Amino acid sequence: MKTMTIILIVLFALIIIFFGALFINNAIANRKTPVDTTETASIATTGAPETTDTDSTTATIPETELDEHITDIEIYLDGDKENGIFLGNAAYRLASGDAALVYGPDFNDFGFELAFDLKNYTLEPGTAHSVYIYSFIPAYGWELTKKEFTMPGDPPVSDAIRMSIDNPRADEMLPADSASQIRVSGWAADFRVSDSPGKNKIEVYLDGPAGFGKFLGQAESGIERTDVGNAFGNPNYNNSGYSLVFDGSNLVPGENYNIYVYAYSRTGEFNYLVSNISIQGERPENNTIIKSDFDIKNNEFIISGWAINKNFITRGVPRALDIDYSLKKIVFVSSIAGKEDIWSMNIDGTDLTQLTDGPGREMYPSISPDGKKIAYSADIDGYWQIFTMNWDGSGKKQITNRPYRHGYHAWSFDGRFIYFGLYIDDSWDVFVMESDGSNTRRLTTNPQLDNWHPYSHPFEYKIVYESGFTGNEEIWEMGLDGQNNNKISKGGINYRAPKYSIDGNKIAFMGRDRNNIEQIFIMDSNGENVVQLTDGPEGARLPCFSPDNRLIVYNTLAAGGNIFIMNIDGSQKIQLTNTPRDDWGAVFMYH
Repeated sequence: MKTMTIILIVLFALIIIFFGALFINNAIANRKTPVDTTETASIATTGAPETTDTDSTTATIPETELDEHITDIEIYLDGDKENGIFLGNAAYRLASGDAALVYGPDFNDFGFELAFDLKNYTLEPGTAHSVYIYSFIPAYGWELTKKEFTMPGDPPVSDAIRMSIDNPRADEMLPADSASQIRVSGWAADFRVSDSPGKNKIEVYLDGPAGFGKFLGQAESGIERTDVGNAFGNPNYNNSGYSLVFDGSNLVPGENYNIYVYAYSRTGEFNYLVSNISIQGERPENNTIIKSDFDIKNNEFIISGWAINKNFITRGVPRALDIDYSLKKIVFVSSIAGKEDIWSMNIDGTDLTQLTDGPGREMYPSISPDGKKIAYSADIDGYWQIFTMNWDGSGKKQITNRPYRHGYHAWSFDGRFIYFGLYIDDSWDVFVMESDGSNTRRLTTNPQLDNWHPYSHPFEYKIVYESGFTGNEEIWEMGLDGQNNNKISKGGINYRAPKYSIDGNKIAFMGRDRNNIEQIFIMDSNGENVVQLTDGPEGARLPCFSPDNRLIVYNTLAAGGNIFIMNIDGSQKIQLTNTPRDDWGAVFMYH
């Protein structure tokens, strides 16, 4: 009897073990497919926090358990994790009124800040620097966002040392298959010395000035450049050339990099030039949105801003209309200096200030949502390229470099993107890119007619734009991806250059009145209730709403072309400029 009891107990235990193992196997089989944590948006996960999983390619953490919040922010100056100056880990989840202003109160605590003591470093006036901001999201790994800033002032260089960077050319996109052998070459000479080029050495740095960027090496000097000797009538400069080849195979495709070339004289003085390059290819889109500002106070370099997982955001919030702006200006195009340049003035027409003075036409200004950046088009070798600059005209940077005309641009409501028109295939089409010029995407394709003058919705990822044959233009609206493309104008008059009001309820545009004169009109954002606001015989063009939704600025052909403002209902029209040259393309700049 006892033996039989023992046998029954053993059989019962075996049955429990068998069915227990079967249950566990089924549970594992039905478990959600794990995420490969080695797949990141832009860079490998080198330097990521250690995990208990020793094989990252077979991670067993279910997707639902991976944290999609940013858990760490590391900041480097003038180089990546391997080559840059480590500034530290930023404090995160700080209050950020700027993020809340754009995306709503739920995003008030996504701010970050880092203060770095500069006691061992000197940031020379006029030098441009790269800030590498690494953010870590467990679900995606480390991601890199690069930002640039320029120290105010003029660099301490010697004008007597003249030089060039012939290769790579400024803003050149290099083929990926040649990145392992990037040649930097040009010439340099100290013009105070007549019996030789007079230089001591040539040094080359990547992504930062001397003492900050990665030192690529000392270039070979004394290379024959008879063209230089002939150009300056001195055969002793025939050997003023230099050359250096470096391995750029680790540079990220689509990312922008600065090459600094320093020429030192025998007396220790120097001059330098900077050439911006990128490697052919598309930079992977980050999951992290980072907005940053830079400041120096009491010898501390302060990096602050906000960082958010883009997947948390679907739209922004309407901007409050009672914000107390510290600066209110109008930015416009004027040929008062002899050619078309970008100018600014107060909203009463005072404090006229020239912001650009390049060799070609500079036009079509557009203002970032925070009022701190201006995008504009400049004529470079016969093609319109898009530049950005600070609100005061400093920090100019070319962000496009294609053999086409780029114009009619506008920032997205959060400053992440710039929409623009590109003249390609014998017509204008609408494109979008990130605000640093990367990741360009085409949104419209119609070689038979023009799609242009895009303008961003004030708190949604969509735009209005003008489309149609001359004299029969209509206003269309579409999403950031080019989808949900719908015509919103009702016909009857032509509709051109549309602009949303800051609350998104109205659209201002220019169209032709009964006398076939261009005037300013306004309508509801669904195309209803069209009202004509101007009726002068000189016409009116290119309207734009103020950020507080109180005013509209526009230009007329009166006296050759001048800037006016009026209330949003068309009342109290006031002339702001009265120059003998053409003034046009005015937009508001509040911050």
